[in-house]
Amino acid sequence: MEGKTGIRWAGFFVLIMLLAAGAVFYYIRFLKVEPAPLLEEVMKKAYQAESYRYELKADLDMAGKKKSWIKVQGECASDGYHFKGETLGTPVEIYQIGLKSYTKDPVSGKWTVLEGVDLTQQQLFMAEIDPLSSFRFKTMEEPRLIGKEKVEGRKCWVLEAKADVESKYMQTWWQDFTYRFWIDRGKHVLLKAQATAKSKNSSDTTLTMTVNFRDFNKKIKISPPI
Repeated sequence: MEGKTGIRWAGFFVLIMLLAAGAVFYYIRFLKVEPAPLLEEVMKKAYQAESYRYELKADLDMAGKKKSWIKVQGECASDGYHFKGETLGTPVEIYQIGLKSYTKDPVSGKWTVLEGVDLTQQQLFMAEIDPLSSFRFKTMEEPRLIGKEKVEGRKCWVLEAKADVESKYMQTWWQDFTYRFWIDRGKHVLLKAQATAKSKNSSDTTLTMTVNFRDFNKKIKISPPI
């Protein structure tokens, strides 16, 4: 009987240890946040992703008057990209596959095909082509946790930081950047990012750019328009 009692106690002790280990893991993974290492991990995974889909919206506030600048949805893959939407109220749709670009005329609906052109090497449409380019930084202040929210039903940490953007296009026109990041609390994946900045040419004009990300590293095939 004493032997069986000892086995029971040993089993109970093991169970307690497993529960304690699980509680510690849950605390570290879901409750405790170290903003700087978390953001570094998440952005590294985003930058290294071979494919993803996104929805981008950029709005201007000019002395209280709101104006839509960019509203597009797109997809990036290792062999090219495609996005569709509006820029300053004008319909735009572009494919880039290898060194061949396809641009749709907003009036006629016809496609212009250019050989040997890589639009990713130009500043035009950089935000629409590669939204992550607006979230690459030269320097960044220590990020801080500002709250918890849900994005598409997924629980997220919300981090905020001041930073100097790497994009020369963004640097030319904007300053005083503040960034927010919505990060999946369980999978540590970037679900949403937002940049706000002030115009260098007009003190009462501000930019708010918001990007929702999904399908990182999913199989995405970019096919030319018919």
